[in-house]
Amino acid sequence: MAGDSFSRIEISSIEGRAQSTRLRQKLFHSLHTALRSSEKLIKDAILADSGFSESETNLEYALAISELHTHYASIDLEKDLKAQRAAENLEATTSVGIVYVIPAKQNLFYSVISALTAALSAGNCVVVELPPTLTEVSGVLRKILPSALDADVFAVSSTRPSEDFLAKCHVLAQSGDEEVSAAGGLHSNPSPKVVAVVDRTAKIPEAARAIGASRVSFNGRSVYAPDVILVNEFVADDFLYHLVQAVTSPLLSETPPRSPHLAKGQPDGHTRTLKEFEGNEGVRVVVSSSNGSIVEVKDRSKAPLGRRIDGRLIIVSRITSLDDAIDLCSSLGTALEANYVFATPTEANYTARFIDARLSCINHIPAELLVGPFAPKHPTIAPSTSPRYPPTLFRSPRPRLAHPSELTIISQDAIRSRSTKELESWSRAVLQPALPAIKQGEGRAVGFFDQAFMTIGIVIVSVVAGSAFAVFRMIRQR
Repeated sequence: MAGDSFSRIEISSIEGRAQSTRLRQKLFHSLHTALRSSEKLIKDAILADSGFSESETNLEYALAISELHTHYASIDLEKDLKAQRAAENLEATTSVGIVYVIPAKQNLFYSVISALTAALSAGNCVVVELPPTLTEVSGVLRKILPSALDADVFAVSSTRPSEDFLAKCHVLAQSGDEEVSAAGGLHSNPSPKVVAVVDRTAKIPEAARAIGASRVSFNGRSVYAPDVILVNEFVADDFLYHLVQAVTSPLLSETPPRSPHLAKGQPDGHTRTLKEFEGNEGVRVVVSSSNGSIVEVKDRSKAPLGRRIDGRLIIVSRITSLDDAIDLCSSLGTALEANYVFATPTEANYTARFIDARLSCINHIPAELLVGPFAPKHPTIAPSTSPRYPPTLFRSPRPRLAHPSELTIISQDAIRSRSTKELESWSRAVLQPALPAIKQGEGRAVGFFDQAFMTIGIVIVSVVAGSAFAVFRMIRQR
C-alpha cells in the first residue's frame, strides 16, 4: 500500500501537480477545517502524551494553526502568474519535488504541521513518517491528515522507505540523531547547545523570569531553552535569588501530570540529570523540587557544561567578564544553536557579535522558540522564530535570463563582423582604470592614550604657569 502511495506521489511530483496555486489554496482550506474541527481531539492527545499544562497545550495548538495561516498567506496567485510569465526572472525558483519529513518527538503536532504547511505552500508533495506507536498525537495525525489532503500530493509512511525513494526526496530530519543518507536534505545540529549570558548591566529580575520560564515550561524539554546560564559574578547571588522566585512562582509551579507513556518507575530527564549532578563535587544544588531545580557550578573542570539538559533543571555558572563568557562558549567546540544575552545594548551587541551562535536574542527569549524542533541548518537561510520553516527552504533557484549583457552583445558582433576591435576596446576599458581610492579618514581622531597625554599635559602646563605667575608676583612685590 505504501508503494502505491509513493508511486502516486512520484508521478504528481513529475507532473508538478502540487505547484498549482489553486490546488494549494484548496488543500490549506481543507487542512484548516480538519484541524479546527478536531481541536478538542488534538489537545486531548497532546495532554495525554506529554503531560503539558493546559496553557502549554493551547499554545502548541495555536502556534501550529498560526503557521498554517502564515504559509497560506504566502500563496499569491497574481505573484505566481507574474513570475511564470516573465521572460527574465533572476529570482525564479521551483519546488524541490518531494519533501520527506522525519518529525521530532517533542511537540509532535506542531513539528508535523509546521513542516507540512511550509512544504505544501512551496509547491511540494509531502510524505510524513509516522510509525504506529502508542502515542495519541501520532494516531490522531494518521487519521486526520490523509482524509484532509489529496493522496496525490500527501502520504503517511509507517516505516522508513527504501534508499532509492529517499534519494528522490528532500529529507527534513527534525532530530539531529537521524541518519539519512539521501543527499540534499535539511538536518538539525547533532550536538546542539544553547547558552544564556547575564551581564552585570542586565535587569536581573526580568532576566531571571525569562530564563526560568524557558527552562521550566513544557516539562523543561524545549530544545531552545538554555542548557547553561553564564552569570557575571557580581550579580550572581541576586540572579539566583530571583531565579528561585521565578521557578517557584504560581505561574511556573503548575506541576503537570506524569505522562502515561513513561514507564513506571523510570525517572524522567529532570530527576535523572539531577542525580548525576548531586554526586558531582564541582556543583552545588541551590534548590530541588518537582517544579524545578537549580544547580550552580563551582568548578568548571568537574562540571560537563557542554551537555544537553533534559527536564526542569537550570545550570548556572559564574563568569568574571563578557570575554570570559565568549571564551567559554568558544571552548564548547561547535556553534551554538541560540544565544540569549541579557545586558545593556552596547554590552549585548558586543557579546552577540563574538559568540558564535546561529541565532542571538537580546534581553528576551522568543516564546515561539519554546515549541517545536531546532531550525534546520542551511548555509544561506537564517533560522526563523516564526514560521520555523520558511517556504524558501523547500524551493530551488531557477533564474531565467532574457537580456544579453554588454559583453555578450560585443562578442556576438565580433563573431558576425569577424573583427575583435570592439572586444579589445571593452577589455582595455576594464583593465586600464585603477581601483577607487579608499575613503579613509586622515587619522586625526583623538585616541584613548592621546586624550590621557593631553590631559596630563594640560595639568602640567597649568601647574607650571600658575607657579611662574606666583613667583613673578612675589618678585614684583619685593
